[in-house]
Amino acid sequence: MKIGILIIIVILILVIGFLILRNKTNNSENTMTKFVRLDSESESTQHLPLLPENWISEIEQKWNDKKWGVYDNEHYDICEKICNDIYATNKYWEKNQTHANFLKELTKEQRIYFTLINFESQVNNGGVYQFLFNYPELSTLALEGMQATGMEKLSTDYEIVLNEYFGKFDTIQDLYSKFQNNKSDWNKRFTAFEKGYKELPSAEKIEDYFYEESFIKTYQQDLTKYVKANRNKFYRTK
Repeated sequence: MKIGILIIIVILILVIGFLILRNKTNNSENTMTKFVRLDSESESTQHLPLLPENWISEIEQKWNDKKWGVYDNEHYDICEKICNDIYATNKYWEKNQTHANFLKELTKEQRIYFTLINFESQVNNGGVYQFLFNYPELSTLALEGMQATGMEKLSTDYEIVLNEYFGKFDTIQDLYSKFQNNKSDWNKRFTAFEKGYKELPSAEKIEDYFYEESFIKTYQQDLTKYVKANRNKFYRTK
């Protein structure tokens, strides 16, 4: 009787172990093969904040005669209204919704902006490696966002990083096709990266200038210009 019970316990342990391993594998696969793309079938205007008509003008007047500061400038005031407040209001994490699926509900312009805000935050905290590790599903959208906002040098250098990270590709669509056709190969690549075996020397080139005050200023100004050029894609007015 005791032997029978032990056998049952061993079998249960093996089954549970298998289920945990399979779940972990599936999570890695889903993360790596389900990118947040520039265009989304779930795109909507439901997350556009309702703001006073002259709110940007007031922010501009506030900063016209003030010296630009790395952590205190027009960019942060605008970001607070059209990005941070959206996260705080919707709290997707309390709705069992993934960050990726939440971003898919935004307008294309919001998706670009939110991705580049996250890119800046992650790189400032732990480098390009940290952004790719924490948000691999945003990796390609970040490149398209840099291109859309006119960040030519950064987009060129970041594309080199992605070629090292994913392997050589010619276009974003080419990369998507490779993922669809060779999922197991890409999942192995991410697993190695996840375990720290994959280094990205090309990322150092970006990190050599990303923390410089002059670059940060340009990066944030490019984001601000993008918002002002696409106002109706970021907010509604009262």
